[in-house]
Amino acid sequence: MSNKKNLRKEILNLMRNQDISQKEQYDLNLKEQLFEHNNFKQANSIAIVMSMDHEVNTIPIIEHLLNIGKKVFVPRTNYETKQMEFQRILDLNSIAIDQKGIKYVNQETEISDDIDLIIVPGVVFNQAGYRIGYGGGYYDKYLSRYNGHTISLLYPFQLRNFDAESHDIPVDEMLTPNDIYGEE
Repeated sequence: MSNKKNLRKEILNLMRNQDISQKEQYDLNLKEQLFEHNNFKQANSIAIVMSMDHEVNTIPIIEHLLNIGKKVFVPRTNYETKQMEFQRILDLNSIAIDQKGIKYVNQETEISDDIDLIIVPGVVFNQAGYRIGYGGGYYDKYLSRYNGHTISLLYPFQLRNFDAESHDIPVDEMLTPNDIYGEE
């Protein structure tokens, strides 16, 4: 069993180097599965990350959510205090990129914890829903006090075996192309 740092590095490398047409197919399949999911359909407010190029493409998901009138929230991170909160995004024209290459909303909009569903990002996941993220601990901190539903969208190669640590918070469900792990 390799440690978290090596596993993160290995999977990030696979994410960055996967075949573009395969990635697009996976992204489309995951988006369609998410749109059919009951927790997604029932949620009025959804938090989701604005993806980087190597991650599951969330921009078409955000666009769809805005078009159907759901309240959409994206992470806003304070790197000094290591705190993350969710800020409402009203359109795709109000996006900027911070010093770490992370997209964020660059206008003053609502900050809220009243979120029905969080689409939780991650790099590596195990069968129990525990995840290895990018190492900041932002999501584990937030999820430790969150009571709503969580789903992660992941590529098949992101599922690996590793031991969770005491501060880790598992996601409720994971969608992979054509497969769902977790609650039904």
